[in-house]
Amino acid sequence: MKKNNLLILIFIIAVIAVGCKPTVVSEKVDMDNLSNPELTISDYFPFIADTIYDYEGIGNEFAEQKVYFEYIEDDKAQLKIINPATNMVKVLEYGDGALTEIYYEGEFYHIENLLNIKDEQSNVLIKEPLIVGNSWTTPDGYNRSITGLDVEINTPMDSFEALEVTTDLGEGKIQKHYYARDIGMVANVYEDGHGKVETLLKSMNNESLKTAIEIYYPLNSEINTVYTMGNIDFYTNQSLAKLLEDLMKNPPSNDLMSILPDAATINSIKLDRITWTLKVDFSEELLTDMNAGSSLETEILKSIVNTLGRFYDVENVYISVGGKPYESGHYAITDDEFFRVNVEEIEMYK
Repeated sequence: MKKNNLLILIFIIAVIAVGCKPTVVSEKVDMDNLSNPELTISDYFPFIADTIYDYEGIGNEFAEQKVYFEYIEDDKAQLKIINPATNMVKVLEYGDGALTEIYYEGEFYHIENLLNIKDEQSNVLIKEPLIVGNSWTTPDGYNRSITGLDVEINTPMDSFEALEVTTDLGEGKIQKHYYARDIGMVANVYEDGHGKVETLLKSMNNESLKTAIEIYYPLNSEINTVYTMGNIDFYTNQSLAKLLEDLMKNPPSNDLMSILPDAATINSIKLDRITWTLKVDFSEELLTDMNAGSSLETEILKSIVNTLGRFYDVENVYISVGGKPYESGHYAITDDEFFRVNVEEIEMYK
């Protein structure tokens, strides 16, 4: 009997040894993950702040792109995507076991927090469980599915073992997205039987996103306005109002006049997407510290309106001070009035 028990014990140990694979730890063991070995979408698509994803394009002149997380809040993130043809934004959301694109807008050249926008769509990019064969339907009616785990994909940055998600676009056209742990999308490959277009991760750099802006300033030497080209160095979740204030208060030359008093601040700035009017509220110091006659006030208002209106690509700018419509000794508007962008005959400062 003891001999039989010994044989049984040896057999059980042999089965366990053959059935188990060793865990390879490269450097550091995350003790929290040992209790929950299942990977989730957030492992393959983390929201990473202050980082530019730079992608190389192959097969199409517009395949290259840069991607940046402009805003991150809880389970939502807003991406700015820049390629040689255009800029666009996407809002993504984790929830109900899926990563979903809930908003998209093209030709988007300014900075605006759209995390709470109501015009939502539902384009599921990745869906749990993360197993081969899990499939779902896109808003366009195409089949999208997980077709591989730990699929090797080579990019200029590195070689990755990635989650592969394939969208069958019909007529022999397929698109494959590859997501690597702790990084996000590392490759996007489109094939149609005639050729291949690839977007491959080249680098990830911790830095700000530079956004071009025209800034208008009155001249010190005469009653006139000119404009200069500048950049907004934007970090994830940074206050855009403060960045705009700094640019408006600090002209690049002594020949130019600041268009905001030192103590003035932008209380709020919001784009009304129904009337396409930019609504900007300033602190009281815009009026109390301006110290300008009617002609100079005209140039200051022109500079404010043109700078903000051109950046947001709108024609109408409503200005309030302390929550009340703009009113000085020379100008006054009502709640339903606004200033209009006018850049005619304004030259670039040289």
